Amino acid sequence: MRSLVQLNVSPSHPSPTEPAPAAVAETRPGGTTVRLEQAEAAIVAHYSRLVRLGYLVLPPDLGRHRRVLAAHGLAQRALPPGRTSRLAPAVSDERRLPLPPPRGESAAPPADDPGYACVRERLLRDALDTARRSGRRASRTGRSSRRLPRGPRLLPRVIGLRLAPLPGGADELAMEQALLEAEPATRAAFALARLEALPAPATRELLTSAGLRPEAARQAVEAAAELPGGDHPPLEDPCALRARPGDLLRRRHYRRSAAAVAAAVVLGAGTLVALGGDDPAGRPAPAGEAPDAASAANPVLVASANPLLLERARAGDWQRASRVDFASWEPRGAGVDDAELLGRALTAWVTLDDAVEVTTTPGTATGPPPAPPRLLFAGDIDGTSLVVLHDGLRVVRYTEPSATSATPAMSATPEPSGADSDGSAVPAVPAGAALEFARVDGASAGHPAVVLHRGEDGVRYLTAPWVEGAVVHELLSPGADPSGLGIDRHGVTDPAPTAAGLEDCTTSPLVELTTPDGLPPGVLIDLGEPVPAAVTDSAPGTGHGHPLRGEAAERLARTACHLPTLAGNGVRLVNSWEFATQGLPDAGGEASWVCVRAETWRGKGARTMTQLQLPRAEGPESGEGDGRDFGAPGTVTARTDEGADCTLRDHHLVASAVWRSPDDEWYLLAAGSPGVSRLTAEGDVTGRAEGHTLVLPAERDTEAEVAGVVTKTGAPATALR
Repeated sequence: MRSLVQLNVSPSHPSPTEPAPAAVAETRPGGTTVRLEQAEAAIVAHYSRLVRLGYLVLPPDLGRHRRVLAAHGLAQRALPPGRTSRLAPAVSDERRLPLPPPRGESAAPPADDPGYACVRERLLRDALDTARRSGRRASRTGRSSRRLPRGPRLLPRVIGLRLAPLPGGADELAMEQALLEAEPATRAAFALARLEALPAPATRELLTSAGLRPEAARQAVEAAAELPGGDHPPLEDPCALRARPGDLLRRRHYRRSAAAVAAAVVLGAGTLVALGGDDPAGRPAPAGEAPDAASAANPVLVASANPLLLERARAGDWQRASRVDFASWEPRGAGVDDAELLGRALTAWVTLDDAVEVTTTPGTATGPPPAPPRLLFAGDIDGTSLVVLHDGLRVVRYTEPSATSATPAMSATPEPSGADSDGSAVPAVPAGAALEFARVDGASAGHPAVVLHRGEDGVRYLTAPWVEGAVVHELLSPGADPSGLGIDRHGVTDPAPTAAGLEDCTTSPLVELTTPDGLPPGVLIDLGEPVPAAVTDSAPGTGHGHPLRGEAAERLARTACHLPTLAGNGVRLVNSWEFATQGLPDAGGEASWVCVRAETWRGKGARTMTQLQLPRAEGPESGEGDGRDFGAPGTVTARTDEGADCTLRDHHLVASAVWRSPDDEWYLLAAGSPGVSRLTAEGDVTGRAEGHTLVLPAERDTEAEVAGVVTKTGAPATALR
């Protein structure tokens, strides 16, 4: 067992024999005057409550060390600047409901304590201001991570230790996930309502006094009411901390560098000029950026995730499992028994040090695993060492330059920074290490692959143990024979082509994985995220249809160039649904109305678009000059975010568009899904049709709203615009 230091942090308290300053407040017109002694006594008496409030308002996706220190700094800076301070009437007059005290406190603050009300208001204002000023720094992959503004506002500072709240269980992780997606004002309203037990009017008034606009405060209170957790949500305690050593090797390197600089000073000013000159070839690297392993390593003790405790499925478990998903994947790769590599991956995950580049898909928490995660892969691919882990909610991919690569900042055998109680070395995390988090809760056999490595020659996938083969289809060539894609004994594919990151729609590869009878085949598209999105073609409630068979392949081909707009949203499933066909006037042929919906892993942020796919033109103008024999890409007629459009919950819909016929005449076209009739158009043109399609003469710039009725119920259908 590795040693663990647990801290219960609070400010210096007065001696038990010394009475706290008397709470004397003056009530004056326009508010209550609070004396400095009252505010100081409130901070000392209710310190952990104030720290929890600040910790909740600060962005949850910050590193835990910086967030803990910032929360303590906010509480310790809550004293008013002068000898007295004035509370707004709404704040000084509010009444709180009883609330059990936080850990380590004897009682909740009294409802009439003006000192506590004063410091709480000041802390809330500073916390919201800090959250607003916290920016994002771009990573090398084009994504970003949060940073707090630097300077004395982040005091106190801790040197030589990394602090983090004690790890919680699944409830705390789920609560952190919900807060991660909320705005700072919403988190503040959540803290005031759930922890301070303030009623909604008092919460709005306090948020307004802390600098929010009244409308923003009202919206924050409403959004906070939708968050889970009940009256006593499971939250991390920022005053009950675990302490671990910082970068011991880098610290030793600093001392050696200081000694070298001192020697250089003795040798003469000329040496100093040479070392500190502007010539890049002669200037020494700053401390922490030297190309040797000591400065690049970031070793820490891994207390909550031991490589010896990693969960490992047995070979063939998927054949006996009632649920076929990532939990059934056996560990594969040449490095599954490499304790040092696994230890470095877990170390990087548990600590999330600034030296490790971290990227996430939207809505994915970056906290440590609530229990030992499951090992899916470990090994080297194209000069990169990789570890893929799964904790039930997330897939985490760790990468570092392999020991055989020619990366100067990488140590082939990283020097340990410390040892466990049994003397075993704690592995060091090398320079260039990176972590990528992707949410995958609710995964099934329809997601039988994760992205293992991206290179110049394509994407390598780690496939599920039950995958028997793979081929690559080109969506822009429907009906063409697919090309083979090799899979080695570890389930790793050869490099597969990808369109992720391309600006022009010149290719749109799709990977089809062959599976045994009884398991759905995996049809996947790479959208630039750690887990490829599954692709299907089916009506709501009819299962997952195959998108590459029959007319579905042509519909998908005409959708392919719209798919890159879905990238970066954490997409798990892209489904196409032809909800109507319509005969066109002036011998225009038959058009297809298609709804494309992209579901996300987090359940929010789904994107829906409807397309009008016109019949393919005959002759040399086929495809409207784009050189594709399946016709032009579909015309997007509506886009929506959120909602349940084109799902079983909301599959009664109407879409419309203005179209020019082969005779150069303009028409308003509209169509409803099955079960919708009595279409009515109002606006620049008016008309009605009893069926589920509508055609009206129109002009090029015609604007009209088309409504439909659900035949069985008489309720209005959803109009997508």
